[in-house]
Amino acid sequence: MSKFTIDKLQNVIVQMKLPVSFDVLDSLTKENKGKPYMMQIDNIPAKIHFKRIYDFRYKDDFEMAPFSKMEEDRSALLSYMQVQVWFDKQMIESSRINKKIITIIPDQFVDIAIEYLNKFINIYRSITNSFWIRNVVLKDVFNYQYLLLDTEGQHQTVTTLIPKHHMIRFNGGKEFELEEKQEDILRHYLLEDYYGFKDDIVSSMLDNFNLGRYNFALIQSATLFENFIYTELKKKLSNTKLDKIKKKPECGCLAGISEVCSRGIKEYFEFDFGATKEWEDVKNYMLKLRNRIVHGELIKSISKNECEKALVAVKASQELLIEKVFNKSS
Repeated sequence: MSKFTIDKLQNVIVQMKLPVSFDVLDSLTKENKGKPYMMQIDNIPAKIHFKRIYDFRYKDDFEMAPFSKMEEDRSALLSYMQVQVWFDKQMIESSRINKKIITIIPDQFVDIAIEYLNKFINIYRSITNSFWIRNVVLKDVFNYQYLLLDTEGQHQTVTTLIPKHHMIRFNGGKEFELEEKQEDILRHYLLEDYYGFKDDIVSSMLDNFNLGRYNFALIQSATLFENFIYTELKKKLSNTKLDKIKKKPECGCLAGISEVCSRGIKEYFEFDFGATKEWEDVKNYMLKLRNRIVHGELIKSISKNECEKALVAVKASQELLIEKVFNKSS
């Protein structure tokens, strides 16, 4: 029998389990009723096979009948999916793949498989209004199998049990616990009427960035920046001065955040924030893209790099203003 030959590689199959369920027919084997889903990104095709695995998470307490489901099952309590993403030579020969390391570093195909799965999820969520289903990220994949098929029907399998993107901590039989300072803060706020709007924005923004929802993350960074500016101004200015800083002097009409940052801060705090690199970065990396997204000019997702630049610009500008303006004594 002939052996697998990498030079004759024809298909790459990535198989993994995901903590999510879709109402689609099984299509993992020929005996299944369902058909695989054909799709493409940048004109490079792939097909996705599904198998729904019914496995009630809390079965130690009681059993749940197979083929059961509940609405808004955000944590895959009743079932999860086993998926296969098939790629052919169009992907193998594309510029996205380093063929020299295909057999030793399969992560490049895993990353791309997740990209295709998220396209499926985005469309499925929109069609079914399953708003609770979130995109998947690499850390959702605990292990995977990587199957290489050549033109002679021979194959090579690589199985990864604990991939390198998962760092498992073993605590020597001890319970995990918060740092002492975190524990004290937690207990303090639990006894307060606490609502951290800013903290919620930051958490949601970082979550969207992590999920690859870069447009949402950028818009939230704009909200975070404006909230920061106006919240801090309220602490420093009287209502009369605050009202004045929000309006253009020539017409009395409301000024946007650009007017406040470029003129208002300099006028009342003698710090020319509008002349700083930090403000230029906010304008170029965050505000321009924010306006294009909100006004419907940009309908595709921005890149991870574009989003990251915006988030970094917002953080740097906040730190500068805290140091030069808002934390300075009057």
